[in-house]
Amino acid sequence: MLNQIPFILLLIIFGVNLWYVFAIIYHLIRFGIGAKPKILALLFFISSSIFFLVVFTMFNLVDWQDILDKLVDFVNLLKVNF
Repeated sequence: MLNQIPFILLLIIFGVNLWYVFAIIYHLIRFGIGAKPKILALLFFISSSIFFLVVFTMFNLVDWQDILDKLVDFVNLLKVNF
């Protein structure tokens, strides 16, 4: 179960990012007058795609087992103090 947590988090982050990007691009293209909103939507799409790839790469570089071990140690420390 703990091995699936990063994958589930990644899917949630991807879904939220995709919905956010779609909403902004849709509104810029649909309600924009002229070419400038469409160019802005294209620039936003390209930059958000690059940003997502950077975040995805950094997300995969995290040692999740180490973080979960430290979280368990922290919870045990809290139990001892309270």
